[in-house]
Amino acid sequence: MDAAENKKKLEKRIKILETAFSLFKQKSVGSTAIDDVVKATGIARGTFYLYFRDKTDLMEQLVMYKSGEYVKEIFRGLFAEADPETMDLKTLAETFISGYIDFLAKNKEILAVLSKNMSACIRQEAENPDPEFEQYYGVILGKMAEYGYEPEKAHIIFYILMDMIGSVCCDAILLGKPYTIDEIREPVITSALNILKNGR
Repeated sequence: MDAAENKKKLEKRIKILETAFSLFKQKSVGSTAIDDVVKATGIARGTFYLYFRDKTDLMEQLVMYKSGEYVKEIFRGLFAEADPETMDLKTLAETFISGYIDFLAKNKEILAVLSKNMSACIRQEAENPDPEFEQYYGVILGKMAEYGYEPEKAHIIFYILMDMIGSVCCDAILLGKPYTIDEIREPVITSALNILKNGR
């Protein structure tokens, strides 16, 4: 398969994912059928099955894809405001975590679809590497290496932090229970920094 054909397939897959995401936000995941996605995308039903086994597979791939896109957006904001290369690990982590929480709070509607799964960006990167994500993520991993982290341990700790922060903040933002986002922001950041400091 040549590069042009690969690009076309990728574009079609992304179009299906984006259409599904839009429908899931409007109608909920449970109220959206594969036929709704097919019709809204303007593709044949058979074409859908070239890319996804079923609705569960669509949802799994959607969570990986969108979490990767959103984490890149968080990274872009971080890299636009400061030069992460000049920060120490604590400052970089604190700035990233604060940006992550701000992003989730400002984009409440995406949590209804992605729920607590922003950490899926790590699986997305392993399965479908993205040069932009790799560039940003590489800076974080490089800072962790300077701090004494072995590469595999750095990946694991980053995954744990993404999962922990996403999970806790999701409940706070969507439900306001058992604590509001304002109540837990500082404890979440402090806990994350402690895990980072002691995780080696």
